[in-house]
Amino acid sequence: MSKIGTLRDLAFELLQEHHRDDMIPTIVRFLFYEMVQRRQVSKTSTGKRRADQDLIDAVMDLREEGRIPWDWLVDETRSLEDYTGYPTIKQGVLAQLPHIRLDPWCGRAPMILTESRSLAGTLRNVIIELRARIASTNGQVGGFLRTDIAPQLQPGDRVGYLGDLDLSGGQIETNTRRVLEREIGGELQWERVALTQEQVREYDLPRIVKRDRRYRDGHPHEAVETEAIGQRVLTEILRAWLVALLPESLDRVQEREAHQRRQIERLLRRT
Repeated sequence: MSKIGTLRDLAFELLQEHHRDDMIPTIVRFLFYEMVQRRQVSKTSTGKRRADQDLIDAVMDLREEGRIPWDWLVDETRSLEDYTGYPTIKQGVLAQLPHIRLDPWCGRAPMILTESRSLAGTLRNVIIELRARIASTNGQVGGFLRTDIAPQLQPGDRVGYLGDLDLSGGQIETNTRRVLEREIGGELQWERVALTQEQVREYDLPRIVKRDRRYRDGHPHEAVETEAIGQRVLTEILRAWLVALLPESLDRVQEREAHQRRQIERLLRRT
């Protein structure tokens, strides 16, 4: 079998594992790091191609061949916005009723911030499940923090941050926190959920050497990328962090929610 054919089969098997573990959708970056740790691919690039480019091509082949659904991988760089309506207000309310949920956080839901858009996309399911909030800074940013994030926060709110453990990642996190606390006029309960030095040691995560173009000599430094910890582990870390903060059991909130939903549906259908 050809090299690309072998890679396609390995990627297919790994995606099937993600599906069984309920870790779909995912991103190629998570798949790449898992395959690096299994010694199936190399982290070192050859020639002008990125180290993960062959895997990107293999996954695209799997999608085009129909071996995996297209929506098994998330694309946070593009979106469809639909502002069309319903034939009647009643139909609209009934259509949206199953999706209306109660807030278990009493108006103070944690804000999850990630360094990358793709990471936010893979964590969205757990955020939906536990009814929190999530956004990505997509690197250093100024306007977005002031126009979209800061208005959603007040002093004392809890923020969980997920980003790479490296020079640039630390600077991005520091800047993000500084801007937000200055804008809201107070301190946030800020916690780095991942990656931490403790997690790097616990999971024996691979370290790489990065260079920073802002420095004349490239400022080579050790770095650990968030995706190295694996999607399943990262999701479990975030879920545990959120569950520990819930004011009350989510089951109790869902019971009230279902009861109220049935009441409203009966009332609407009688009109």
